[in-house]
Amino acid sequence: MVRPRRPADVPEDELPRGDGNYAMASVLNRMTEFLQQNFRPLHGDQSRAVQAGCTYERFLAHRTPAFTGDEDPLRARRWIEDLERTFEVCGCTEHQMVLYGSYMLQSEAANWWQTKRRLLEMELGSFAAVSWQRFKKEFDDRFFPISMRRQKAREFNDLVQGDMTVEQYARRFMDLGRFAPHLIATEELRVERFQEGLRHDIRRQVACLQIMEFQKLVDLASIAERENSFAVGSPPGQKRRSFAGEGSSSGSPQKIIQRVGARSQTISGARAGRPDSSMPQMQ
Repeated sequence: MVRPRRPADVPEDELPRGDGNYAMASVLNRMTEFLQQNFRPLHGDQSRAVQAGCTYERFLAHRTPAFTGDEDPLRARRWIEDLERTFEVCGCTEHQMVLYGSYMLQSEAANWWQTKRRLLEMELGSFAAVSWQRFKKEFDDRFFPISMRRQKAREFNDLVQGDMTVEQYARRFMDLGRFAPHLIATEELRVERFQEGLRHDIRRQVACLQIMEFQKLVDLASIAERENSFAVGSPPGQKRRSFAGEGSSSGSPQKIIQRVGARSQTISGARAGRPDSSMPQMQ
């Protein structure tokens, strides 16, 4: 197509609009230039787009177990968490997460999903519109109801070490903490809550160290627990005798606190490559 010549002193935007072919050609040329500049695929992009997400075969290779609906509520929650770890490793798209996850439902759970899927399709317009967050909400409402979630949150709120070892208490703390994330939303809150639940003889030995890291608190509380067991001659986890009346000064609370403080500096120095000057010195 031959572009009509315009006078040199007349801007293009001020040309007469009567020539429809010229106007159309101008628009098409500009659109073509824009698409070429902004949407030109790089080498290999098309193959990557085809391979986006995760194949069902790759997902199955991780051997995620099926869910039948007969499991207890905590098992239902763990099943969802296991699924999400598999999805993350496989790089599944959100629609694949819903599709593969729902396919792993069997027996009672599969019957429930057939009904729920039809209702969701009526509400949202299509199965493709169901997000993973919506799937989890519907799943939890059925198999991990709000009453159970509240019960587990109360258990966490009331959790104390009691006769558990520090390590057992820490595992229980992390397990139940999933159901009350608002209570341990920061590292400071996590440390404070864990320390409050420690047995008194351990808590008084670590509280003065002003520990601000959760794992460090667990490590030093375990050290204090072992020191106490050596002093009274009973293994961790068993009831301890009172320190009152102990004849050996090496088992006194003051001596144990000194040893725990020294261990605290050793741990801090090993992690940072130098002694931790922020840790208070025990006299």
